[in-house]
Amino acid sequence: MSDTSVFLAHAGIAVLLASGILLLPVRAQGRRTLQTIVIGACLLLGLAWLAGVALLPLVPAAARGLLRGLIGGTVALGPWLVGAAVVATIDALRHRSQGTRSAARLGLAMSIYVALNFFGFEIGKALHDAEMRQFFQASGYPVWSMYVVMAVETFSAIALLVPRLRVAAAGVLVLMMLGAIATHARNGDPFADSLDALRMLLVAACLLLLARRLRARGQIPG
Repeated sequence: MSDTSVFLAHAGIAVLLASGILLLPVRAQGRRTLQTIVIGACLLLGLAWLAGVALLPLVPAAARGLLRGLIGGTVALGPWLVGAAVVATIDALRHRSQGTRSAARLGLAMSIYVALNFFGFEIGKALHDAEMRQFFQASGYPVWSMYVVMAVETFSAIALLVPRLRVAAAGVLVLMMLGAIATHARNGDPFADSLDALRMLLVAACLLLLARRLRARGQIPG
């Protein structure tokens, strides 16, 4: 199976499993269980990804295999998180009686996950400056645009952690990821090159919906 097929298959299985959790005999317990899984996964995977990327250039060569395994593990589990996050988001938005509390918890966890991932992405871009310059130039963009993209993504990731800025920041990152996917498609790159962008797009879109719900209910200042 291709990387894209694996991503879609794992995300689909996660959707089915998450939906099954919501069908537990005690529906409220199922909802809490799914939220706990998604929140825990967001925090653990986000921290593991950033730690792996940040420490990789600093550790001795003998230890880099372990860190690469850690990074690879967070990427492999990404589709599972996406599937579960989509189901948890839909559930939180549907149940208006408990949706505000659910949206607040999920929104915070997803904000941290997306922010930590983007911090790791920007570190990776900075460490591979020459390759990134070449990619932007080959894509028809001026080199300076790469640094604009890095700055926008970094500031948007930071803004996710500020409740009143969360809606705008999530919206910007959704647009940035759509642009990244469109660039790869225009270049004729395999869709597998867009999987990180797709993962961030889906989680950021869930976050945007949750943040808009909270703003509409006055839980986030407008």
